[in-house]
Amino acid sequence: MVTTSNTNDPLRVWPPYPGVLLRRDMRGVSVSQVQERLNELGATPRLATDGIFGPITEAAVVAFQRSRGLASDGIVGPLTWGALFSPAPQPLWPPYPGTAQRRGARGESVRQIQERLNQLGANPRLAVDGSFGPLTEAAVIAFQRSRGLVPDGVVGPLTWGALFPSAPTPPVPPQPPTPPPVPTRTIVLDPGHGGSDPGAVMGTRRESDDNLRLALAVQRLLQAQGQRVIMTRSTNVNVSLAERSAISNRNNADIFVSFHRNSAGPTANGVENFVFTTAPTGTVQNAFDVLDEIINAGVQRNRGVRRGNFAVIRNTNAPSMLLEMGFITNTRDNQLFDQNFDAYAAAIARGIMTALRTPRPPMPYTFYTVTASDNLQSIANRFGTTQAALMQLNKLSGPGLITGQVLKIPR
Repeated sequence: MVTTSNTNDPLRVWPPYPGVLLRRDMRGVSVSQVQERLNELGATPRLATDGIFGPITEAAVVAFQRSRGLASDGIVGPLTWGALFSPAPQPLWPPYPGTAQRRGARGESVRQIQERLNQLGANPRLAVDGSFGPLTEAAVIAFQRSRGLVPDGVVGPLTWGALFPSAPTPPVPPQPPTPPPVPTRTIVLDPGHGGSDPGAVMGTRRESDDNLRLALAVQRLLQAQGQRVIMTRSTNVNVSLAERSAISNRNNADIFVSFHRNSAGPTANGVENFVFTTAPTGTVQNAFDVLDEIINAGVQRNRGVRRGNFAVIRNTNAPSMLLEMGFITNTRDNQLFDQNFDAYAAAIARGIMTALRTPRPPMPYTFYTVTASDNLQSIANRFGTTQAALMQLNKLSGPGLITGQVLKIPR
């Protein structure tokens, strides 16, 4: 099994040190390996394994260096690489394929994972077809939980090392079937529009399709964590606004999340999360729980949590939010939606699970709803704080505010 070691010899670790210092703005496979390893070690926020050494990757490297007593310069040189990656005195069997295996992967390495999970009693048993689908992902998550690993459903070096020993072992006898975990919460996911109502359209791209695809991805992640997830629609069909709320109310949902894409002129951009105009503090905090995770995954602009009078959040009894996942009329927002799709789905699932925590810890801030006459400086003056503090606390992309936007105000 792969274990963490603080060796500083780059020749004795696996994967081998690339021979160059990895730092801000560099790209490539070695950067992806660093991102995957930091995620395995519990990086918060989780990193996009895109091979781009950006500010979030740099911050995660600094945090790791501090935790190991290394110089915290955010640069991955031989010492930091040696601390990140473990010695491999004996080769794993079968050998790690060199890249993380995740949803959508295909090939012999995926087939080996499926066979091994079946040997370890995967329930339901997996088809050994070499295709990394949702059932394989759920089985990987269950295995990672059983080994105390980060349950992200990605088979990187640490999970591969836990799956496969350094020498073959006899198969584990099949275990009797065990019942699925008892759901602890009821979550209603509402992909906006559908059927004859495509929502906003940009060329061949339809809002209704994006909404459904993202909601289904979040559903899979939440179900893998034992949650009861109800969809207002799972296919391209019409569902009235009244029925969407009724589905949530009939099922006594604990939380309701509606998925949308925004539409305006080509320069409008950014992600925002709406709550009802009179939503209580707890619901506002739920919306921040989800939005903050999305912002950490990478957006063009954070348009904040806002109050609005939309039917699905007005007529739903459960704490409700309406997510606008970027503007379908903005090219860069569409690129980010596709590029960060898995990261967005994981972020929303994490935010929902955070919102459902009970009891909730006390928050070190209050909330204030922006009016038409407000600006960031006037709000800072009113509450005895600074613009910089408000921007940092609210993860704002700039000082501009929107009427109806809710701000966190430090206590």
